[in-house]
Amino acid sequence: MKDIADGLLRSLLLMAVLSGLTACATQKPYATEVIVRTAENFHSHDDIVHFLQVAASSKVTVVNLNVKNDEDGATISSGYVFYDSKIAPKAAGYHGLDVLQDVIDEAHKRHIQVRAWIPQFHDRAAVERNGVWQMRSLVNGDIVPFQGVGRMEYFVNPLHPDVQAYQRSIIREIVSRYDIDGIVLDWLRFDDFNMDMSDLTRWAYQEKFGVDPIAIDLKTDNDKRKQWGEWRTDQIGDYVKAVRDDIKQIKPGISLGVYILPPEFSEVGQDVAKFKDYLDFVSPMAYFRDWEFKPGWVYDDRGILAQTRRKAVDKTIVPTFDVHWSAEEYREIYAGMRRHHADIDSLAFFAHGKWSDELIKKLKGMQGR
Repeated sequence: MKDIADGLLRSLLLMAVLSGLTACATQKPYATEVIVRTAENFHSHDDIVHFLQVAASSKVTVVNLNVKNDEDGATISSGYVFYDSKIAPKAAGYHGLDVLQDVIDEAHKRHIQVRAWIPQFHDRAAVERNGVWQMRSLVNGDIVPFQGVGRMEYFVNPLHPDVQAYQRSIIREIVSRYDIDGIVLDWLRFDDFNMDMSDLTRWAYQEKFGVDPIAIDLKTDNDKRKQWGEWRTDQIGDYVKAVRDDIKQIKPGISLGVYILPPEFSEVGQDVAKFKDYLDFVSPMAYFRDWEFKPGWVYDDRGILAQTRRKAVDKTIVPTFDVHWSAEEYREIYAGMRRHHADIDSLAFFAHGKWSDELIKKLKGMQGR
């Protein structure tokens, strides 16, 4: 009897192992998206053609193209654009090249989708347009224009109606004039609890709650700070709804997504639960090294994907990964996602600078099974 039981146990174990191997072998590969900074990658038509040829051979399915500069660089500031806009100023060196149109033409020839990556409230060009729009922060009891921490950067006030109107006009212009497949928003946030502290924002908050936000203890977790945070995130949610409504009126089939910071970073006023209903997908920035986490933070129950799922509920999640992680880190993260986040079927890869041929070709081996 013992021999029969042992034999049955071995058979069951073997079946389990074979079943696991079969599941791994038949696991559908992840679809691959790339996030491309225009200033570092595209300076001519030839650059665009070459990039897309290599991307197509590496089975890239979507290019998320930076059409409005996202950072304040040495040569191109945030807010300057890489298409023929009648609203926003065009980036220096691009007056003879409509990068967005060229990328769409060449990508669609190769059956690659193009989304317009449009940063929102990190925008020096908007500050230059109207200095009143610049984000104000409370620093050591003084209200000052926010210009970054450790480096010079420029935010505009997400709550200012004219700022919102300006950013929405750019989105409408792109959706109206270009055959894009989607829009992905970025920098849809503040930078900390201590902003925005402009007269307009303080008046609006005081009118609603009877409290001047500069009187709130922003350094500790308390009810007043929570109320302030909730109010700010509500405004961001209303803004995303307005963007969705704009897109519906022009091209209802255009997808809308957002790059988000880890939901645990509540100080930035970005709560995807407040605007998930207006999105098609959410792309959490899973850069574990940047915030000194271990790879497990990406996929475990306390990590960014689990946090995002709890907030976004049934929305499609497309994690954003750094293209420079090690093979071991990718293997661990993929295995963790297969176990805990089997609904995820697309990954987006970001290169901070230039996408070399080697980096693009690397993606083909990173699609995972």
